Amino acid sequence: MKPMAPFLLATCLIYLVACSKPTGESISPDPNTPQAGYVSGKVVDAQNRPINGAEITINNTGEVVNNLIGYSDANGNYKIKLSTGGGPLIGSYYVRGHVTINYLNYPFKLALFVEDDRAFAPEEGAVKNLKLMVAGPRSNVGDSGWYGGTIEVDNHTRNAHFPNIEVTLEPVGPLVDGSNGQTQIARPDWLYSYNIPVGQYKITARDIATNKSLAVKNYYYDKSYQASTMGVFEPILTGSDRYRLVIDVTDL
Repeated sequence: MKPMAPFLLATCLIYLVACSKPTGESISPDPNTPQAGYVSGKVVDAQNRPINGAEITINNTGEVVNNLIGYSDANGNYKIKLSTGGGPLIGSYYVRGHVTINYLNYPFKLALFVEDDRAFAPEEGAVKNLKLMVAGPRSNVGDSGWYGGTIEVDNHTRNAHFPNIEVTLEPVGPLVDGSNGQTQIARPDWLYSYNIPVGQYKITARDIATNKSLAVKNYYYDKSYQASTMGVFEPILTGSDRYRLVIDVTDL
């Protein structure tokens, strides 16, 4: 990923509308009541705005490979029939979801939080609402860590030591979900600091023991150290829904 200029942010924050696979089913008039043979729900962002085109995956809890995929509509609603061409699903199932957002001209795949993560039987049906999170703990079963990104700080100073190295991240425009970000203060614990809301930031650093500013460098893109730099969280691997930002610090 190449460096992303801040002025692109204002024009490049839109939801990608996924190619929806039609289910042929209408949304239940009572979205909170499970319907036998179906899983349904609503997908919203942190401001409770509906998300269109979120991918919903119905996964088997065992070894049966007959998972299903559906998509949320313009109102954030989805409804998926729990059967295949071979008949009703067998066993118990759980729901996972992702949404892809075009941010700074790049697709960001983000995991969705499932509010009720209990497994369910297809014949009983279920209502599973999902929410987009850009920070906070991942608490769904089998999904550990954080929704926020990880800061990795490589220390090249002579005398500053962790955790006295303080990194300030000032948001440049909205976060990846369109919300207004806040300045983040990170004090890495021997290299890492976790759960920073995913977005673009202006980055500075200091040694809090001496109150002296430190020079910073975006590890992948800057050729030299500066008093401040720009950084955007990037997926740790292609297609991953986990993000990191790597910077170096040294004496100014």
